Amino acid sequence: MMDAMKKLLLALTPLLLMACTEPDRPSINLYLALQRGDINQIERHIHWGTDLNALDPDGRRPLHTAAENGQVVVVKLLLKNGAEVNGRDRAEHTAIERALLAGRTQIADLLLAQGATLDSNELLLQAARQDSSYRDLVRWLAAHGADTEYRGSEGDTALLIAVRRGNHRLARHLVDLGADVDVQDAQGRSALQIAGAAGYTEIASLLRRYGAAGSDQ
Repeated sequence: MMDAMKKLLLALTPLLLMACTEPDRPSINLYLALQRGDINQIERHIHWGTDLNALDPDGRRPLHTAAENGQVVVVKLLLKNGAEVNGRDRAEHTAIERALLAGRTQIADLLLAQGATLDSNELLLQAARQDSSYRDLVRWLAAHGADTEYRGSEGDTALLIAVRRGNHRLARHLVDLGADVDVQDAQGRSALQIAGAAGYTEIASLLRRYGAAGSDQ
């Protein structure tokens, strides 16, 4: 009888140890855990089977939030446990796009190594439309194939968009990378003329310093 009890105890010991070491259930939702960067709570969610690809109240997946916030450890944890690297959020952005638009190039490198894909040309135009001014973003995109002379559906290059929006910092980053300062829009107006008409004297001066020809009138 004693031998049988010992055998039973030996058999139950691993199960008891597992029960003792099993993490508690999450005490906050995954959305809040991500906002706080709470690794313990995120790990609890993973253990208890929370859907890592579900959209949060902002319409984003967990990986998108972590990527945008620059949370390297969280990004790695989510990818390791089934987060879709190229999944899109409600706004049709991928995690690498969210990372880059937030200037998180280290995260972008990590996601790229895990199979993330992107259209660097379109993202450069999108960055210009969103008034991004991160120098590292522009350089990263250029290093990964973005063409500063690429035109979107409206016929504008990133420099033309930056000039129209009065984004002096982005315009400077683009001309530093060799963007054509004499570029014209679909109506034949030069970047210098657009800047002059809008009263963006600082941008007009920048374009002249980089060799823009003609008048800003």
